[in-house]
Amino acid sequence: MDHPSELQLEDRPLEVETACVDAPDTYRSEESVAYRMNQVRLLLCGVIDKKLAANGLSALQWGLLKALFDGRARTPTALCRILLSDSSAMTRQLDFLEKRGYIRRVRNESDRRSVYLMLTDAGRAVTCETLPLIVETRDRQLRGFTGDEVNTLKQFMDRMIDNLS
Repeated sequence: MDHPSELQLEDRPLEVETACVDAPDTYRSEESVAYRMNQVRLLLCGVIDKKLAANGLSALQWGLLKALFDGRARTPTALCRILLSDSSAMTRQLDFLEKRGYIRRVRNESDRRSVYLMLTDAGRAVTCETLPLIVETRDRQLRGFTGDEVNTLKQFMDRMIDNLS
């Protein structure tokens, strides 16, 4: 497929019809996909926050540690881009994680205006220690879904991300 909104049928792309959209006077936000996605996000973060409370972490802070752990980011700017966060909020979270001894900022020798973020041994340990709580929550969230349904859901969400990017 050349584009995610095209279906391949007998070697000819077939445009997918856009979903029916309510008129402004009949639109109900609580019935929208965006509203429900936000509900899922809020509920998920709430569950994860409760599970991580004993470790003194929030869902957002754990996400920062995991991005560093996986090597998906090395700078505050990269973390902001990955986690769709603004720089002042990111700075507050990084300050907290640095005070806890989970990360350290290392000055970039070639550009003294920027820093690299390094996960400390304590940061690696807490990430590994809490990972089972995250996996348990993911499993709870997806209870009753088949593997194919999860993959389809991810594809739909990827298409929405592409549409908005």
